[in-house]
Amino acid sequence: MKQRIRNMLRWSLLVIWLAAVVLFVGFVPQLRADEHAESNESGWVQTNGPYGGEILTIYAAPKGVLFAGTEGGGIFRSTDRGNSWTPINTGLLYEPGEGFTGVTALVQKGGTLYAGTRDTLYASTDGGNTWHRVPNFRKPESISGIVVIGDRIYVGTLNTGVWYSDDDGESWLQVNDGFGPMSIHELSRIGTTLVTGAGDRVFRKRDNEDELTGVHDDFVLEQIDAFAAMENLLYVGGSVRNGGGLIRSNDEGDSWTRIAVKEMTPTITTLAVFGGTLYAGTPGSGVFRSDDKGNSWIAVNTGLTDRTVSTLLVVNEDTVFAGTSEGGVFRTMDGGNSWVETNIGITNATVSELEVVGDKIYTRVGGQIVYSADGGESWQPVRLPSMTIKYDFPSLSVSDGELYVGAVGYARRGQDESVGSIFTVDAENNTLVELITHRDLARLQCIEVVGTTFYIGALVDGVSEWKKDSGPWIINLGLKGYYINMLLTDGERVYANVNSGEGKGDEIYRLQGEQWEPIQATGMTDDSMSDLRWVGSTLYATFWNGGVFRSVNGGDSWTSINDGLEEAYAASMETDGTEVYVGTFTGVFRWIAAKEQWEPIGSLRHQVLSLAVLDGFLYAGTAHSGVFKIRIEK
Repeated sequence: MKQRIRNMLRWSLLVIWLAAVVLFVGFVPQLRADEHAESNESGWVQTNGPYGGEILTIYAAPKGVLFAGTEGGGIFRSTDRGNSWTPINTGLLYEPGEGFTGVTALVQKGGTLYAGTRDTLYASTDGGNTWHRVPNFRKPESISGIVVIGDRIYVGTLNTGVWYSDDDGESWLQVNDGFGPMSIHELSRIGTTLVTGAGDRVFRKRDNEDELTGVHDDFVLEQIDAFAAMENLLYVGGSVRNGGGLIRSNDEGDSWTRIAVKEMTPTITTLAVFGGTLYAGTPGSGVFRSDDKGNSWIAVNTGLTDRTVSTLLVVNEDTVFAGTSEGGVFRTMDGGNSWVETNIGITNATVSELEVVGDKIYTRVGGQIVYSADGGESWQPVRLPSMTIKYDFPSLSVSDGELYVGAVGYARRGQDESVGSIFTVDAENNTLVELITHRDLARLQCIEVVGTTFYIGALVDGVSEWKKDSGPWIINLGLKGYYINMLLTDGERVYANVNSGEGKGDEIYRLQGEQWEPIQATGMTDDSMSDLRWVGSTLYATFWNGGVFRSVNGGDSWTSINDGLEEAYAASMETDGTEVYVGTFTGVFRWIAAKEQWEPIGSLRHQVLSLAVLDGFLYAGTAHSGVFKIRIEK
């Protein structure tokens, strides 16, 4: 009897098992189909670059691991001295359309790595693999600096001053109760003395003191942005009235000496020290080095293509890392005499313009023009001709299969005078070729090219015209006093997006004969315009806060077409000749003419600033996340 029961159980189990197999086999295709559907719903793939972006802080952990905090891209880690980087953002706050919150400070205490952000304080106990909010820290709170002195951790904030914890973040106390709310812009230490910059004043707290004390201020500082300590010397950098940018104290702030540095800009954003060498980073002039305690300085910028330096990290007497505003991370291994870009893996670049020429996609990142010829798998810089001018590239334009570049920079032979230039790209030799350089183009903002005619928009200087065969002769077409943000022409009519600079929003002007006339219709938003382009005979305009408008009569009247957009925020537009695409704060949409509405393409939860179409793929340039692409089917 028992054996019969066992047999029945075995047969029952076998039947159940077979049924489960049948069900699972039937379920697997559906499971895979669902997975595939989910993949198609997203569809977007991040390309391998262009690398770089805005770096807010770089930190070296005790065992030599490097961490980079970015604006919008989260945190990246390098275990090979900066040769490659990996994102480590699990647990960090992420906002669709905005990216990760800015990471402004990093420090390690014991086995815990702390990250200060524009929102609150995070901690990681596994080397950055996962992050969690420090539960008892005030939130939300924008953090400007973190310092460890002994067993105590100090946190500087932009709203409520300095806080400290003696129990690894379990509880927090305010240091500066007597001062009321303080806006801390920089936090550092000299030995066991805490020093901080609040607005235009320096405060300190010695180890045996309970509160911050304002130190003697011989010089009026507009803004304190950087501290550094060397032996018994304390250096303070920032914005200083009447030039300078750097002051020094040998008594912890009781008295100060101004250090005049003519070569630098009036602002110093970051300072770093190793041994007897002092480095200073500036917003526009790059990096400077002093080997005599700050008395004299030399510029050390060879290879530093982005000279807006936000943070410096000195590893040893030869190795220094520089974080920049757009170009990502640079490294020198010879004390600053030469720099190389070390951004592999840092997908934090802001890509505000994409242009297609032939089989290449071009954009500008970190003071360079770069291109990809393999669908975004790799990006290479376009070489500059040999020159002494340091250029920025505010505008790209494509006409008749040629890429033209509008540039602004400083004149040759060290003249303190700005110039503007227009280049074309020699694709075969991968280099820029100068077409014209002129002082009258010094405030160039945008260019539009038709055949051999170049229309040039500038700040304050209005719109100018230059023809390739006219030598240096440039004709001003009017709109002086306006900021010209973008230009558009169909070969017959010229349109300009302008702003008076008086808070009235953007306007569209059309050139009729020799006169400019406003064509902005009633009901059209007066907010900032993000794009203006023709699609066939229809004129489209996109606005940051007003969405999309179109005109079928050359701009005489406009219609709002925002149906289907999640929100009326439009940052860019593109067309392949028939289809119309728009990039927004929350993704990419395609215009469905039959329905008179926009429909999303995949699910790209990023702020899309530029679009391009090439070989069946739609490319999206984003804020702080590089370039994504998706295959499009018609």
